[in-house]
Amino acid sequence: MTNDEKLKNLILHENAYFFKKDNIGFLSKAKVLQIFKAASEDKKSQNLLKVEPILEIFDNGREAKYSVIVFKYEKKAPFIDEPVDKWEEWKLAFLCIVDFEEYIVISRRNISNISEYLEDFQPLDYSVLTSIFLDENTTYEKFTMDNISIAPNAMRQKMLESTNLQDILSGLGLQTYTLSNARIRQGDQQVGLALKTSRINNLGEKKDIFSLFRWANNMVTLIENCQPTEGFLNSFAKPINFNDYSSSLTPNAILITLSKLYSDFEASKIRRCFIKYKDKEKNINLLRFLKGFEAYMEIVQDAGVYSIPHSSIDDLRVSKNLKSITLQSQKLSNIYIEYENNFTQRILASINSNNSFIVTFEDAEFIYTNRKLFKDSRLLGNIDALLQIFLPFTGLQTKSSEKGVFNAQSVEFSTDSIFEFTENEFLDNYDYFVCDDLSREWADFIGISDSEIAFFHAKSSDKIFSASAFQDVVGQALKNLGNLLPTDNQFSIKENIWNDNYNNHGYNTQIARIRTGQNSADLISYYKKIKSYPNIEKNIYLVINFISKSDLENNLIKLQNGEDFKERNEVIQILWFISSLIASCTDAGTHVFICCKP
Repeated sequence: MTNDEKLKNLILHENAYFFKKDNIGFLSKAKVLQIFKAASEDKKSQNLLKVEPILEIFDNGREAKYSVIVFKYEKKAPFIDEPVDKWEEWKLAFLCIVDFEEYIVISRRNISNISEYLEDFQPLDYSVLTSIFLDENTTYEKFTMDNISIAPNAMRQKMLESTNLQDILSGLGLQTYTLSNARIRQGDQQVGLALKTSRINNLGEKKDIFSLFRWANNMVTLIENCQPTEGFLNSFAKPINFNDYSSSLTPNAILITLSKLYSDFEASKIRRCFIKYKDKEKNINLLRFLKGFEAYMEIVQDAGVYSIPHSSIDDLRVSKNLKSITLQSQKLSNIYIEYENNFTQRILASINSNNSFIVTFEDAEFIYTNRKLFKDSRLLGNIDALLQIFLPFTGLQTKSSEKGVFNAQSVEFSTDSIFEFTENEFLDNYDYFVCDDLSREWADFIGISDSEIAFFHAKSSDKIFSASAFQDVVGQALKNLGNLLPTDNQFSIKENIWNDNYNNHGYNTQIARIRTGQNSADLISYYKKIKSYPNIEKNIYLVINFISKSDLENNLIKLQNGEDFKERNEVIQILWFISSLIASCTDAGTHVFICCKP
């Protein structure tokens, strides 16, 4: 079979990555061959097909050059430990480059090792990708959404699917999510959009490769003629040009998120993780290693270096580049991940390429995630609405601890504690009020009536506007949102605990856990009944002593005015936590209130 016959024998879906070039002009043949060489470095034989740049002229007069390579490689089967002769899996890999001078289109299967070459090109602008298929007949069938919340326990990603999501999905709250993937319908045409990677997938039957070229030409024509318009997809957080703001932005905190690595691990795509030092390799437990990284951490600036204090990686820092933000660490550069297709990558490169982090800045309205910069003017644009969730209580001014002090004779929580305040302030509002602190707790206190289920989470701190203390209590609330309506089998672990007295600091006190109500059997029976009520109200209360509502309002106004003040960074972090908390609770159909000092 000749090369032409082999080329015509290829059948493919109309599915490719679209990029815009910084410099107009065709790639040189040498550049194309460099990409081919990098892509095929693991091949085990001669190329099965190699087509060097060939000029193609389309019906609309546009010119393009296409290049194609097909090769075979082998990999160890994922269900064996050590390689065994003749037990190899053989795979075919395919890479096609369609060069349109101003744009470049990549179609590939089983290809890796070309990421650094793709960095020379710009993904399509978000506003273009969300507009090219937009008209009055467009319907939205599927969304995959990433949360820009900086709260570690917030839902990181969710997927929604319907015949038309616009008919059933409120735009309220979508601004806290970025849209990573969408499936839309325009008449009889279904299209998948991957906005992170600038991939367009025309969902239809496979066609010959020349049909792929014609489709790519049609897409480039649509892209060139696209006038970005406002539509339903604009309800999501919208990126802005990083270059326009990068020089003036100072990173102040980062949340490292590793959901992509966890997903690859669960899907058995990762074979092992190892440390490489002086040509020696030592396997390490990937999950144990990652556990210490998925955390929210402050960024410390010193002489233009943005360091991330970390207990085990002391050289971790943020690098603010011309077009992006990346993480750097010499220590992490020695740790590798080996995938099942034999592709090996430094774990730091994986974190950077997947952009597995969210960065906030001293300018409170900005946040960086998914390789893009976002601005949320609503954070400071409506302070009055934000402050509605804060409930001022003079009684919190005298509370100096979370739980107080105990002894074996204690029958009440001590008067200096937030626990005592919570009980005195809220107990009479509920038919049952129980202290669930410790022992796989859902909340510090739970209140139940025939109209409401309420979780109370308490936190004390000596530091005014403590971002770390606020992060802890927000994390506790978000982690237990689902437990507001527990399944029946979850109650079995609670029956004995709730019947017992409170035990803390080594003291088995005389404080009954059930503060209002008879016993845990009655409480659980009542809880099971009312949680099925269709109009039951779900409420979350954070009860804290380190934030004053009036002081917070004054500081937010200072942020609005661009003023400097002592707790500026802490207030910015608290502001984003509040936004994240409200968004997550709204998603869960739950109201949230923060009880604080006046």
